Amino acid sequence: MFYLTTVAHPTSDTSHPLLLLQSHHGDRYFFGKMAEGSQRCLTESRTRIGKLQDIFLTGELDWSSLGGLPGMILTIADQGKANLKLHHGSDLINYVVSTWRYFVFRFGISLQTNAMKDQEIYSDGLIKVKSIVVSQSGVSNCLVFNERQNMALKSIVANMFPKNGPTARYDPSSDPFLNVELPTQFNVPKSSTCFEIVFEPVRGKFRPEIAVKLGVPKGPSFGKLASGQSITLEDGSQITPEQVLEKQRQFPRVLILDIPDDSYIEGFRIRFKEYDCEDLGIVYFFLGADVTINDNLVKFMELFGNDVQMFVSHSKVCPNSIVFKGAALTVLKLKALMVQNFNLPQSNSILSKEFYECFNKSTDPGTTLSQSQEEPLRSTIPSENVHPFTQGTMAQIESFTKDEEPMKIKIENNRPNWSWDFAYQRHVKPLNLPTTSFEKIITEQQGVDNFDTLEKKNNVEVITLGTGSALPSKYRNVLSTLLKIPYKTDTGNIDSRIILLDAGENTLGTIKRHFPTTAVCKIFKNMKMMYLSHLHADHHLGIISILKEWFKHHQDDEEIIYVITPWQYNRFITEWLLLEDVNLLSRIRYISCEHLVNGSYVRRETKPIPLEEYANGLESADKKRRKLEINNNSSLRDLNSIKKMYKDLRIFNMQTCRAKHCDWAYSNTISFFMSSASKKLFKVSYSGDTRPNIEHFSKDIGKNSDLLIHEATLDNELIEDAIKKKHCTINEAIEVSNKMNAQKLILTHFSQRYPKAPQVNDNIKILAKEYCYAFDGMIVDYETLGEQESVFEQLNQVFMEEKQEEEDEN
Repeated sequence: MFYLTTVAHPTSDTSHPLLLLQSHHGDRYFFGKMAEGSQRCLTESRTRIGKLQDIFLTGELDWSSLGGLPGMILTIADQGKANLKLHHGSDLINYVVSTWRYFVFRFGISLQTNAMKDQEIYSDGLIKVKSIVVSQSGVSNCLVFNERQNMALKSIVANMFPKNGPTARYDPSSDPFLNVELPTQFNVPKSSTCFEIVFEPVRGKFRPEIAVKLGVPKGPSFGKLASGQSITLEDGSQITPEQVLEKQRQFPRVLILDIPDDSYIEGFRIRFKEYDCEDLGIVYFFLGADVTINDNLVKFMELFGNDVQMFVSHSKVCPNSIVFKGAALTVLKLKALMVQNFNLPQSNSILSKEFYECFNKSTDPGTTLSQSQEEPLRSTIPSENVHPFTQGTMAQIESFTKDEEPMKIKIENNRPNWSWDFAYQRHVKPLNLPTTSFEKIITEQQGVDNFDTLEKKNNVEVITLGTGSALPSKYRNVLSTLLKIPYKTDTGNIDSRIILLDAGENTLGTIKRHFPTTAVCKIFKNMKMMYLSHLHADHHLGIISILKEWFKHHQDDEEIIYVITPWQYNRFITEWLLLEDVNLLSRIRYISCEHLVNGSYVRRETKPIPLEEYANGLESADKKRRKLEINNNSSLRDLNSIKKMYKDLRIFNMQTCRAKHCDWAYSNTISFFMSSASKKLFKVSYSGDTRPNIEHFSKDIGKNSDLLIHEATLDNELIEDAIKKKHCTINEAIEVSNKMNAQKLILTHFSQRYPKAPQVNDNIKILAKEYCYAFDGMIVDYETLGEQESVFEQLNQVFMEEKQEEEDEN
């Protein structure tokens, strides 16, 4: 028996479909796209992946489709998994993984890439998976790189996941087996990878009474026949398994088709018009947002007959349901205490009227049906055989005896009946909070945006988009902080400058879930800078999505965005955008964090080894470790770009200092001009991840900050853990603030061991005028930052339910 379960479907914060195949014995395989947020979906649904061996990536390879894969690999490795294989129908998979070499490094796990040619079959004794690679014209070639380039890229991937870990502090950019220049000239073929899954049949039961009648002696001969081997009797006659076994039982086949856009429809039609549908049980249609739901699509679906179960994933078919219910419930409870500090997550859906009417499907409350063609769709496919691909849907496949019984497929839809009304009545009302009501926090707040309102135009605002550490959890996503700094022009207008400080995985999803479309557009129109503090994955796996979204909103202008990162991350951005969107590169103005460091010493970068030279070394008998060269020019600060940034963003100065965390980690300070008519500054300091840095951060670059945003990863009693992992306790963060003479303080980056309320009691005295603890999606007006203090005592009461749930799980 096998189970096919929907892990993720297209929504605001999970952009693509992901399917989990599970055997009766627990073997697990992923099929589809590993978009940002996929890992958090598994946490939300409590899905375990200990027996995961293979990930089959469908469609094209772009960040939108696999932005969640690096984080997923790191988590799988940290769980002690020894082997993992990534499958795709293009050798581009080797380049993709190689681009992560500066920040994805784990020992003890063997990660292999498998570029499957069209029609190539992968088998593990349980399933056979055939690669079907389709281009606009039909068949496609999976080769992007030549043999030597592929050899080098596969070697880099292997070196990212060595069997034995380093014995000392490790910097991948200083490793000559990783700091290698990737190919810069290559053409990415327009092709989409699909898969056909064939399950190994079940051998028929052994019939001993028949064997005895045929003269087979009991003992080893029975065992051989039962295992499928023929035997020869003493009289010379041969007995075959077919004579003594019941008929073998087989399973329905499964087809997973990934169609990125309309340009592929004809190629798919050509490819599958002669497809043998015998024993085909299920077809999954993973449709990109640019696929039009029309007659051409439905006619293609009809090629597979009327008896097949069909699941359709499309942004206009799948409801924009609340995916991360634990996080949404946290927002609701906090909103009950601080109604103006949170937006209710958006769950409005605009779905295809043609699809829902053609296949007679019901929709969720709050759904708008949009019509794109005048004539209604018609199809010969029975409506009960067509299903929107949604979380909670599962197909159970059982074995059957061919020609004696029908295929056995059972469809279950276990979508939870979740609504704001249900959530309030069940989880908020029992708290008996004196200041809240359903009308106040839900009825009057649905669709309301509490960020950058008319009353707060002149105010500095902060949105703590993600506030957790290490990896996404049920209640907190990984770190990202958005700053809005207003500037009053000489004409009296207010210009907003949006700055993003770090952007962990699915930061974009959080923005799209928590803000209406018009507000999202406004945020990206005003976004001026993306800052990255260090190379740990929980701080930056959302940056590519942020940059791509920024570019969407600036296609028709000549704006640039300043990207301030450690130098290795600029390499990654360049390598990735060569693959996906080279035009965006020209709109990015990169500045190294090291070029903003306070003091005269600028640490130099290492030059990458040319790929050809690296490939020669792999073929050479001399395996002596090559020394990397230092790039002497890299110590020359890019003063032109820095001065232009100061002018464009109306900044007085920006400085970094080296954080006490890992190699190439930084804390920063930015002083903003607030008005053309005044020299008044607003100074913001951001710690990134670090141990307390009194000398260089508190007493130097951050001194007298108006606002300090500081990591407070661990509760105070866990000081030893903080020292070991190079983080701060809450008291240590407060001490940094006190020595800095910061006017106001936001504490963030809390350990996922404490996903609810952090330690608010028994801390040292805070000298800042106001302070608060960050929660995901919290909107903080600088002028009223300290108002949270009035509800400190109620925070623990609000999260008693989650605390009990956590204790029960442990």
